[in-house]
Amino acid sequence: MDQPTGTPKDEKAEQSTEADPIGQPAPPPLDDDEDVIDAEIVEPTAGSTASASAALPAPDYSEAGVPSLDYLRDKVEGRYATALGSTELAEAAAEREAARKAAVDADKAAVAQAQQVTQEQAAKDKLEEIRRSMDR
Repeated sequence: MDQPTGTPKDEKAEQSTEADPIGQPAPPPLDDDEDVIDAEIVEPTAGSTASASAALPAPDYSEAGVPSLDYLRDKVEGRYATALGSTELAEAAAEREAARKAAVDADKAAVAQAQQVTQEQAAKDKLEEIRRSMDR
């Protein structure tokens, strides 16, 4: 048999002597061979359970691959329930938005009313001051 030209030890030695772009020597590679476990790949045979379970159709399908009526009913009912839920959520969100807008409008109205009362009082005070200055 021919000996390979580069053994792993020779490659490791070459790598450790190479320098990185800065000019410093590269650190020695880690020896991870201690953690390596040799294993054998086992090919599945025709009678194994893996191939038998792959050949069985899903329980909701017939052997021809046609879904059962129960499966279809569950799927339709699930979609219907999802649609009802999203409708309820949309309605609730609209109600929350309307309530928030009503609260903001009420706050604005209260502020406007307070400003109006303040302006009216200031106008009355100014009128009173003018009247007093004319009476002198």
